[in-house]
Amino acid sequence: MQVLKRALTGALVTGITLALLGAGGWRLYVAATSPDGPSRGGQRERSYVVDAGVLERQFHAPVITAYGQVQAWTSLEIRAPATGPVTEISSNVRDGRSVQEGELLFRIDPEIAGRRVTDAKAALVQAEAELAEARQSRKHSEAELEAAKAQAEVHRADLARKQTLHGKKLITSSALDEARLSVSAADQAIVAREQAQLALAGRIEKAEAGVNRARISLSDAERGLADTTYRAPFTGRLADVTLTLGRRVSQNEKLAMLIDPAALEVSFPIRNSDFGNLVDPDKVEKLQPLAIKARLDLAGRDVVVDGVLDRPSAIASVQAGRTVYARLTGEGTGALRPGDFVTVTISEPQLADVAVIPADAATVDGRILLIGADSRLVDHAARILRREADTLVVADVPFGTRYVRRRLPYLAGGIKVTPRGSAAPEATRPVATTPAQANASETAEADGITLDDSRRSALRSYVAADTSLSDERRQKILGELMKSTPSRRLIERLERRIARAEGRS
Repeated sequence: MQVLKRALTGALVTGITLALLGAGGWRLYVAATSPDGPSRGGQRERSYVVDAGVLERQFHAPVITAYGQVQAWTSLEIRAPATGPVTEISSNVRDGRSVQEGELLFRIDPEIAGRRVTDAKAALVQAEAELAEARQSRKHSEAELEAAKAQAEVHRADLARKQTLHGKKLITSSALDEARLSVSAADQAIVAREQAQLALAGRIEKAEAGVNRARISLSDAERGLADTTYRAPFTGRLADVTLTLGRRVSQNEKLAMLIDPAALEVSFPIRNSDFGNLVDPDKVEKLQPLAIKARLDLAGRDVVVDGVLDRPSAIASVQAGRTVYARLTGEGTGALRPGDFVTVTISEPQLADVAVIPADAATVDGRILLIGADSRLVDHAARILRREADTLVVADVPFGTRYVRRRLPYLAGGIKVTPRGSAAPEATRPVATTPAQANASETAEADGITLDDSRRSALRSYVAADTSLSDERRQKILGELMKSTPSRRLIERLERRIARAEGRS
């Protein structure tokens, strides 16, 4: 009985197995012979839809965008020229007020300085009187010397006559000796008068030196008196004013800053690659006099001031490349203030025989995808001349040929594509024909965000004022904020930092 039961079970299992194998073979046969099934030639080749553009030959003037700070190259520290209490202050001596050249700013108590001037004048009068007395004494001494010389001549003539008489034995030797003594005494008188002349000459020189010293002292005293009154040396604006009426100031104490509003310049860092395009080809130590525009964003109202490149900095920056200075010469300079953070655009000379393509159309080394006659992609190496905000200026490309405006990761040479448009806008995304394309498109859309003007301005102001950022990092973030759709992750990170800062305050 047991043997029979086992035999029936084995037969049943075998039958079920054979039935399943037959059903599987039948379904395989039906799938292979069905007219609706896949063809024996293999699957159809997949084609991707891409945004296409045309490489147009054109003249293009590259624009370099940088971010810098306004500085005043003509400024003056107003310091107290004298010591004493402040007795008078102009009503314009306040932060931000404009003063005119020669305008009285403040006055220090002139009483002590006036006394010094009076003493110096009295000393000068005394020195001049001493000099006049010495000169008059010299005149009297010269007259006495002439008289002594005349008297000596008389004595010599008398000596000569007595010598003649003595030779004739008409006078005695004693009379002759007396005549000789008279001549000797007359000569001694002359010598004494000459010594007195020398003493008077020294006295006159000392008196003249005393007069000169008195005049110098008087000049210093008058200058000290003039220093008690301070006038504006040039027209400008005042800043950092610490003056108060009645305050006693010490000499050389800083009281305010005077800034010339018409003498402004902007300093901004640029990359070494951009700096090489600004250098004068004839004199590598100088910059080309290229025109620039400095733009200050005042809550939606832009102030644009023209200028010209002036000079590079004396020291290169390791992080930012080079620092460049430009003079601001256009109208609207008065609206700027030293310390303003502005956007600087530099217009370079035009480049000929170039094409302008979106930055997303090429790799870092300049390889772009061309669309061939059979709608297949061809990898081409272009020469990148300039990198601007969202575009590239390239050369060595086949003009008139269509290319892919946005190079996605799954695109490569040899892939068949379906071009869409010949001049599609840069922000257009390709249509997803496969799940992989759909995911890539959704990721690209999720990475960007659209900002209104007020939100963008607030973010830029926060980044410009953040002292924890390096100049290179600040420039990169501001460049990202200038894009039409900046990174969503960057925007969210900045707004979280702003919220934390407001919470702490």
